[in-house]
Amino acid sequence: MRSLGIRAATVLDVEDMATLHATCWDETYRGKLPDSLIDSKRDRMLEIYPKALAEPDGASYWVALWEGKMVGLASARSLGPGHARLLEVGALYILDEYKRRGVGTALLNYAIGSAPCQLWVLDGNDEAIEFYRQQGFEMTGETQSPDIFEGATESLMVR
Repeated sequence: MRSLGIRAATVLDVEDMATLHATCWDETYRGKLPDSLIDSKRDRMLEIYPKALAEPDGASYWVALWEGKMVGLASARSLGPGHARLLEVGALYILDEYKRRGVGTALLNYAIGSAPCQLWVLDGNDEAIEFYRQQGFEMTGETQSPDIFEGATESLMVR
């Protein structure tokens, strides 16, 4: 029997969020991105998450707990007027061991519900692209180079 809970993240979650984020990057991108980028992820998130969670008009963050253990996190932010999609998913990370158990779908529903939304997904992350397609997102053909590393491309998906 599963025991999944989802709640809003707080500053008390920062250490667990940073560790989870880094672990998910390691599980997904080791061998695909420079090791230095992956190895420094936790330290960067320890700097970013406290500021992000304290920003009153910033993104909303949600965490998934499986029998009390943090196994996933999601963030979404409002893009405001003038955008075709009013919401943007900023992050959705699930530990490999807990994928295909409904955690990602539940987190996404908490973060954005059924609202029209957009997100950027790293090209080559076929698992994420397939997950988002199952959630009703489609590729637009628009791409960008992410700020965090050179040589990679992200593609825009919308719902």
